Amino acid sequence: MTPEPAALPDSVPIHAELDGWDAAPTTVIARVTPQVGDAADGTVSAYVEAPVVDTPTVALSTEVTLAAGVVYEFSAQVRSASARTETVSASFDIAGTRVALPELDANWAEVSATVEVPADADSTAVRLVVDAPVDSLSVDAVSLSEAGGENLVSNPSFESAPGRGVIVNRSLILSVDRPALAVRGAGDTAWRAEDLAGNPIATGSATLAGEVDILPLTGLGAGYYRVTVADANGAETAALLGVVDFDGQTIPADQRFGVGLHVEGDLYNDSADLAASLGIGLARNDILWRWNETTRGRYDWADHYSENFDRLHARGIHLLGIVNYGNKLYGSGKAPETPEAIAAYGRYAAAIAERFDLIGLEVFNEFNQERFNDTLCGTDPACYVPLLRAVHDEVGAVDPDLPIVAGSTARYDADWFDGLWQAGGLEYADVTSFHPYEVSGDPDSLAEIMTEANRSMRENGGDTRPIWITELGTSSKTGGKTLSQQADYLVRTSVTALASGAERFFWYDLINDDPDRTVHEGNFGMYFQRRTGVPALQPKPVGYAQAVMVSQLAGRDFTRTEVLGTSVIRHRFGGDESALSVMWSQGDPAVVEVSSDDPVTVVDMNGMTETIDPVDGRVEISVDSRPLFVATTERE
Repeated sequence: MTPEPAALPDSVPIHAELDGWDAAPTTVIARVTPQVGDAADGTVSAYVEAPVVDTPTVALSTEVTLAAGVVYEFSAQVRSASARTETVSASFDIAGTRVALPELDANWAEVSATVEVPADADSTAVRLVVDAPVDSLSVDAVSLSEAGGENLVSNPSFESAPGRGVIVNRSLILSVDRPALAVRGAGDTAWRAEDLAGNPIATGSATLAGEVDILPLTGLGAGYYRVTVADANGAETAALLGVVDFDGQTIPADQRFGVGLHVEGDLYNDSADLAASLGIGLARNDILWRWNETTRGRYDWADHYSENFDRLHARGIHLLGIVNYGNKLYGSGKAPETPEAIAAYGRYAAAIAERFDLIGLEVFNEFNQERFNDTLCGTDPACYVPLLRAVHDEVGAVDPDLPIVAGSTARYDADWFDGLWQAGGLEYADVTSFHPYEVSGDPDSLAEIMTEANRSMRENGGDTRPIWITELGTSSKTGGKTLSQQADYLVRTSVTALASGAERFFWYDLINDDPDRTVHEGNFGMYFQRRTGVPALQPKPVGYAQAVMVSQLAGRDFTRTEVLGTSVIRHRFGGDESALSVMWSQGDPAVVEVSSDDPVTVVDMNGMTETIDPVDGRVEISVDSRPLFVATTERE
């Protein structure tokens, strides 16, 4: 008989420390952090999430003072956030005694062992060792003691979890099945949720215990909200958050979607977690030559690159590195132009390929703009080909399978690309890329640019290469696009790109670069900057839209585009028996019919879900300029 699936825990990883314990750095293990809710003992447990494990790693450890030669009893409670039992590649190590974890599900299970301390030892480490990728592992109630004696483990149930803030979730993208906040502070606590217009959506309350506890947002459905928490004294803290329909602990990453980062600044130290929370599988960042080769021929990687790129790797997020720009050791600080400088540029690119986990290497950024390129040769594409060739040849010698990405132009510069392919650039390119900001007023026009890009490669280079849109976004500055319009623009451009044949799409960028809403360049991000009382960055509507889009597409491949009526564009993903369509009107609002044998689910940009029953195999849907996600089952 198949056992009943375990109920998934109502628990939340939090911004806090594991007092008395050493956690593996986030450059090695993605998350080792306290977790609040459904604990085996008290309100807090330890939580490990490790989608990438390169070598067996101590994820969590604490030192214990012992008596030499004495026999001790060890025990701990463990679980995995899985409805069905699964293998968890981890074990405890205590004084050389290994305690392998059994198959686990979301119910707490005890592991135990007898430990004999060597005759020459007076202390030991209780260590949790992770041997292979782990989706989620919780640990609680760790005990090491002589028979009937005192537990020698400090903070054994992780109840001491110091940190800052009131609402302390690691992520403010919540699952619709179990939406909850982690709140620091005990006693009677109330909450209320409002939409962006200030309309009340839901309220609730709970009595919290312990230093930090979970506050269930019972009755709060999918959507983007401002949730305000009021403690027993009436003090209020608010957070913007998104509730999304996904299974598991996080939204499964979609490797078609990437985002621009600026890890040179401390603002981006949590960028791996932030991107993963939205289902983003790729990241793009400069790797500035001048910071990493300060002595000719020696590469000393700046900490902000090595640490943050390693965090991306540990999170399973692949990096598109940009080989930027010049280096004054070899002449110009903006772009290499002499044969010596170009050769050194190629060697630097090869060093990047050897050091970091990459999805591709992009050769320069916006070479066609004098802003980044002031060499005597200039912005002519013939001046770019030597850079491209140097990177292609040098990287090919160390990693022949790594895609070399050519172009990276400001806008789609048609004449420049014609010249690049005529000059032989296609021979050294595995992928072509560009930044088509000119579609800002008409996101659907990206389809025409994709057609033109393929035509240019065929007619001027005799072949084509995959296309990646490696930078595109729009600002939500005051007086520009509204927060909702920015979100619509993300979905319309990224879906149009995929529907037009783009392999990958990178939004610019992850975090607002300026807290001032009036600054144009400062408001392209998917997240707001940090606010008082909430250590996690709060998603903007555009970040919420990214999460909804990834969860709705659920990895489906693009199949075809249709036009319904006179103005509604419908991009279909997946097969007819499980199709997901993304549709919007390119003109006036319209009512369109789609065929379906079963009820149709419509999800709007606010995450609201409507189920419509078919009549004679047809369903009517009202469509305007805001994208809808429409799930159907059809047979044609």
